[in-house]
Amino acid sequence: REDVTRQAGRRLSSQTLAVMQLSITYELVGSGWSKCTIEDGEKSCSISASYLSDALGNLVVGAFSALSGFASISFGFDEEPGEYRWVIEQTEPNQIQLQILEFEDLWGCKPNADGKVLLSTTCRPLVFAAAVQRAAASVLAEHGAEGYLGKWIEHPFPTRQLSLLSELVAARE
Repeated sequence: REDVTRQAGRRLSSQTLAVMQLSITYELVGSGWSKCTIEDGEKSCSISASYLSDALGNLVVGAFSALSGFASISFGFDEEPGEYRWVIEQTEPNQIQLQILEFEDLWGCKPNADGKVLLSTTCRPLVFAAAVQRAAASVLAEHGAEGYLGKWIEHPFPTRQLSLLSELVAARE
C-alpha cells in the first residue's frame, strides 16, 4: 500500500510540473516569412521561419503526432541561414517535453545536443495540440487558403492536416 501511495505521489508531482497553459501564435510577416511565439506562462520564445520549409504544416503534423502518442518527433523551421528545431518527446504517459533549439547552419543535420536551447517546457499533449490548432485556425481565418499560399509561396495551407488535428483535439477534450 505504501508503494502505491508513493508511486501516486510521484505521478502527481511530475504532473504538477507540466504547464497547464500553452500559447502559440503564428503569423505571416511578409512574403515567405513567419513569426511564431510560444509562451507557457513563465517563459516565452519567438522564432521565425522562411518559406524554405513548410513550417506551419510541420507544426500541425507535429501536434497531431504528439497527441497520437508518438514517443518523439522533431522538425525544423528553416531560416536563412540557420534552423529552429522543435523537439517533442513523451517523458511520461500523457506528458511531453517541448524544446526549441537553435542551430546556426541550415540543413546542417547536427544532433540535438549541438543546438542552443531557447525554450524547454513540459505539458500534456492535448495542451500542445490545442494551442497549435488555435494558432493554425487563426492563420486560416485571417488569410484564407489562397491568401496563405500567396504569402507563403512554396507550400499551401495545411488544410487537411488542420482538419485532422481539429478532429483529434475535439475527440480528446
